[in-house]
Amino acid sequence: MAFPGWLVKDSKWGKGILLIVLILIAAIVMFAATSEKSVVLQLDGKQTTLTTKAKTVAAVLAENGIYVRSYDLLQPAGETRVVDGLEIFLQRAQPVLLKVDGAARLVYSTAQTVADLLQAEQIMLSKTDRTMPELTAAITKGSTVQIVRVKTAQITEEVEVPFQTVQKKDPNLTVGRKTVQVEGKPGIVKKTYQVVYADGVEESRELIAEEQISEPVNCVVTIGTKPVPVIASRSGTTGRVYEGIASYYSDKLHGSRTSYGDIYDKNAFTAAFPDRALRGKKLRVTYLKTGRSVEVIVNDFGPHTKGRIIDLSAAAASAIGLISAGVGKVKVEVLN
Repeated sequence: MAFPGWLVKDSKWGKGILLIVLILIAAIVMFAATSEKSVVLQLDGKQTTLTTKAKTVAAVLAENGIYVRSYDLLQPAGETRVVDGLEIFLQRAQPVLLKVDGAARLVYSTAQTVADLLQAEQIMLSKTDRTMPELTAAITKGSTVQIVRVKTAQITEEVEVPFQTVQKKDPNLTVGRKTVQVEGKPGIVKKTYQVVYADGVEESRELIAEEQISEPVNCVVTIGTKPVPVIASRSGTTGRVYEGIASYYSDKLHGSRTSYGDIYDKNAFTAAFPDRALRGKKLRVTYLKTGRSVEVIVNDFGPHTKGRIIDLSAAAASAIGLISAGVGKVKVEVLN
């Protein structure tokens, strides 16, 4: 700073005047620093005009009970000196629940939209990924933002095509008997799907291709139409009489249910006969080889082997001596 020459020549007067000037300058500066200033505060979009003597932005906020957190957005910085007409901008961060990649976390953000939030959190989206709510949705206090990872894949499955059962009449088979002429076999179809997965869970699928690998083979069953042979019919204590081949139940069937729902007991005198009208009826069975007879109750439908007219329980077969032979010709009389 340059001073007039007379101040320099007379050191006594010059020093006094210089001291007065410096005191005046300091007073002016102190007055300017301590005088009231008008500032504009924009807090979360709401504008307020304040009068303050505070020296810094942080002090202005503190004297108004406003404290800035590390994740809030403040412009200008807190240490900025306050001048008259200064504009202070403070956007406080909002808590947002962010769900992404199987995890949920609470973040504080000043983002205005979902897109801004994902950019701030450095979360990348593929072309197929989805956000809930959409990218343009506004972020508000307590918002929940979910990222759904969407992937597509093609999968191929082999599916069975069921076969049908076709029945044919057989005049050589006794009424009530059935035989399987052709075993049924399901066909196979290969199907290709476009599958959409949302966060690893299948969301939808669309059939895009189908190929027949094998055709189903229908099951063919023959149904007997030949009447059960009646050898004789006489009045008195007996009714119809039949002749044919008899066999007996395997011990493996002991305790199993018959066609009529009874429990098979190998020690009881029971039988299976191919005439449903005789269910519960009493029959006399005579083994023609031994001449021995036994009376049995019909509690099952059968036999299911071609050429046989009756299946006896083990006890009944033993009573007439049929056990050792296994099968033998018998006469069957209907008693009631």
